[in-house]
Amino acid sequence: MTGHTKIGKVGLYFGSFNPIHLGHLIIANHMLIRADLDEIWIVVTPSSPFKLDSEMIAEKHRLQMVRLAVSESPSIFASDVEFNLERPSYTVDTLGILREKYPQIVFSVILGEDNYQNLHKWKNYSEIINHHRLLIYPRRLSSSTLSRKDYLENSQAVLYTKAPMIEISSTYIREAILNQQDVQYLLPDPVISYIGNNHLYE
Repeated sequence: MTGHTKIGKVGLYFGSFNPIHLGHLIIANHMLIRADLDEIWIVVTPSSPFKLDSEMIAEKHRLQMVRLAVSESPSIFASDVEFNLERPSYTVDTLGILREKYPQIVFSVILGEDNYQNLHKWKNYSEIINHHRLLIYPRRLSSSTLSRKDYLENSQAVLYTKAPMIEISSTYIREAILNQQDVQYLLPDPVISYIGNNHLYE
């Protein structure tokens, strides 16, 4: 599923969401309000070239948790667009398919600052820059990674936002669940229930 709009401005928030947590939702909502977007589509990536498949639970569970997490939002939606594509998933290929399928929608890509710093390692990254606005949210980085690439620095399509810096990670949550620690306030309640009912990350 994707969003409701067939014309307008949509922010695409890619990730494994393993699991989706409140930090993800805060970023999505911030971008929706501050980046002049009509909708946010949370694109669940089944297989990433930068992550081991062994680290991720089944995509059907990750997608369902995103659906539960955004079920009350009128403008944030879960997307399974990458589920029927070749794996691993490359963002540039997904974007090309979405532009072809929804020619009246202007897509922006939401990126954490850490991913932005490594964008030059992505497949056909220049195509992403040339066709899409990049919406960058801050992540805590070491001083060695703070230099920005000139070709990105000069792009008029890069927008840094003053989104809250959320110190929550899916890795921390998975480890907490494995160790039977409380994750109440880190995840939406329906996601906590879903994880418990399906014995995920145990």
